[in-house]
Amino acid sequence: MIYQLSKREGDSVPGYDLHVHTTASDGVLNGEEVIQLAIKLGLEGIAITDHDTIEGLDEGIEIGEKYQLPVIPGIELSTQYQNTEIHILGYYFDYHLSWVTDKLHYLQDARVARIGKMVDKLQKLGYDVEKDEVLSLSGSGSVGRPHLAYLLLKKGHISSVQEAFQRLIGRGCPAYVRREKLTPKEAVAFISRAGGVPVLAHPGLTKTDHLIYNLKKQGLKGLEVYHPDHGVVDEKRYCSLADKLGLVATGGSDFHGSNKDMSRFSLGGKIVSATVVNNLRQLATWGKV
Repeated sequence: MIYQLSKREGDSVPGYDLHVHTTASDGVLNGEEVIQLAIKLGLEGIAITDHDTIEGLDEGIEIGEKYQLPVIPGIELSTQYQNTEIHILGYYFDYHLSWVTDKLHYLQDARVARIGKMVDKLQKLGYDVEKDEVLSLSGSGSVGRPHLAYLLLKKGHISSVQEAFQRLIGRGCPAYVRREKLTPKEAVAFISRAGGVPVLAHPGLTKTDHLIYNLKKQGLKGLEVYHPDHGVVDEKRYCSLADKLGLVATGGSDFHGSNKDMSRFSLGGKIVSATVVNNLRQLATWGKV
């Protein structure tokens, strides 16, 4: 398989980071800041894959053209399979279609409603937080639990974001509220209908390998083999599985931050070759007769 390639710290090999978040969802940097960082790092291109939103795509693509850095239109859809959250990445889909924007706005409304319910629970537990404060942190982006965790941290109610999830807002915790989500099958169909290429994100996190076979039958086209949470054993297993099922082996850093701390989620920490990008583009039906 020639799909390659995870980037190791210190490497200067150019490539594409296909899993990048901006302030349009829960990232720290806006589109222009991410693109400038990508150029500084010597990346060949990136895919903007914000959570359940396409709000940053037009601007990101335009800025990418300005700086001559290819920006691939993408998204990361949150789905629910039994009691497990599964993320489906989508690439090269027609995000201007009215039914696409309508569905995504519906999912955004569900996010806001969920945060309101979680804030209510936290208030009853004695925590001084307001819904508007959480929404202010997310700005025009896609609001989620990380924003609520940051607010709790900012107000001194917790000592770390991780503590918020472990003690208060994680699954099974007192302020947790389940959010309405698509099923993995629905997400794959959604991206496919819009002419895009659906890819299962970081399968090593969910340990639901049996689902890959079912989603392949439903139209899944790729598997995120290279991810910061995948070890060498995971990469080998999923690379082999992608090869066996005829899926494109993709990868990316799942970048949310600023690279200042050089964490394992640093931009460009996991990259793939231009071959992978070309394979994805060829599989997309958006704009093709």
